[in-house]
Amino acid sequence: MGPGKKPLDCESTNEQRIRAQIRAEVEAEMTTLINSVPGNVKLYSYEDLRIATEDFSPVNKVGNKGFEPVYKGTLVNWIKVSIKVLSSESTQRAKEVWSEIAAISNIVHENLVKLYGACIEGDYRILVYNYLENNSLAQTLLVPQ
Repeated sequence: MGPGKKPLDCESTNEQRIRAQIRAEVEAEMTTLINSVPGNVKLYSYEDLRIATEDFSPVNKVGNKGFEPVYKGTLVNWIKVSIKVLSSESTQRAKEVWSEIAAISNIVHENLVKLYGACIEGDYRILVYNYLENNSLAQTLLVPQ
């Protein structure tokens, strides 16, 4: 190996360490931001949401919002929720989570879903809303009775 060259394993380990550090910093910043939002926005663990959706089962998938899958689930306190799994681009997801939380955390209206909380754990960015039995307001209004 020539001068200035590093073994591939060291570069890989160093990159992994840097990525883990960045992930931890983003997670800590997002947790602080969520905790500063007025209202009752809760932080959920990925494990809680995995259990609520029965391992994100296709049977519990109720649709997509954009390119992001939405699942129905039941939390341990028997509350039905919609769980929106955000896309995989790390910096975009952090901004998207914060924007959505800040925008709708205090809005209360009979025709809007209520944000219960979020999961910001590792690479996961997931939003948790109340569950609308008829899938969405648009479907409720547009489907003939």
